[in-house]
Amino acid sequence: MAKKQEAIKRALGTLEYTLGFEIMNFLQDKDVNEIIVNPDTRIWVDTFSKGRVLTDYTLDSGKSEQIIYQVADLTNTVCSANKPTLGAELPDGSRFQGFLPDVVTAPSFIIRKHTERELTLTDYVDDGVLTPRQREIILDAIRDRKNIIAAGGTKSGKTTFLNAILAEISRSDDRIVMLEDTRELKCAARNYLSLKVTENCSMSDLLRDTLRATPDRIVVGEVRGDEALALLDAWNTGHDGGCSTVHSSSAILTLRRLEQLVSRVSVTPQQETIAGAVDVIVYLRRKGTGRVVEEILSIDGYDGEKGRYITHPMQ
Repeated sequence: MAKKQEAIKRALGTLEYTLGFEIMNFLQDKDVNEIIVNPDTRIWVDTFSKGRVLTDYTLDSGKSEQIIYQVADLTNTVCSANKPTLGAELPDGSRFQGFLPDVVTAPSFIIRKHTERELTLTDYVDDGVLTPRQREIILDAIRDRKNIIAAGGTKSGKTTFLNAILAEISRSDDRIVMLEDTRELKCAARNYLSLKVTENCSMSDLLRDTLRATPDRIVVGEVRGDEALALLDAWNTGHDGGCSTVHSSSAILTLRRLEQLVSRVSVTPQQETIAGAVDVIVYLRRKGTGRVVEEILSIDGYDGEKGRYITHPMQ
């Protein structure tokens, strides 16, 4: 074990050297949440204060290729001409996505930093993301053990918002079981179990095993595949009060997105299962350099005759 840790430390030191002064500075800058190196060698950063910004720096293609191979080696994954894309998690929890030719004209990669910001629902009110009334609605839903989905588009802040919900859930004495593919969830509960997807253990596998771990509440970092049906079944069978995130274009379209995910493993779209499992959808939208909770939708059931969900806005 000591030898393995020492090898990882050396590999990480080599990677930091290859990344260079500019990118390491961006990684250490708390205002920067994403670093993008395009095939044209230009470096972009996404910041909390100004949004996406083109920097004055570049990184030559040879260096980018070297970085991708080093990340593959560090994370014990394969990236080559035959497998030219790399998705990995860096030791600090940051997400790394790399691309090699021929899927791109020249090597390119993106680093989405592991967020260090721990925001509460009160912080979201102070920042203008939530109204005081919306905060109370969400707190009531947590207390009433409603299953909540934080939905939104890319970079709308779904996971950070889920952590704020999880912080409130953690005040209870419930046993919480969390599942994720990248460690981003933060739980302060006294009784919790954190599970992570591996190459040989899928999210669906973990959800099946979770039911034997005596959870009171089940939290999934993001629903994006055929695990959707397993989560909905779990939420429908006595494990209420959970939460998750879904990538979608509106609150009501979140339900359609769940139908699409469920259809991967079910002949029928399972609308009644979805309506029975999901109680509240909080929809976040990116607005300029910030975020805003655009809508909170209550899911009250499904009308089979009319073929539509029964919902009502909560704010």
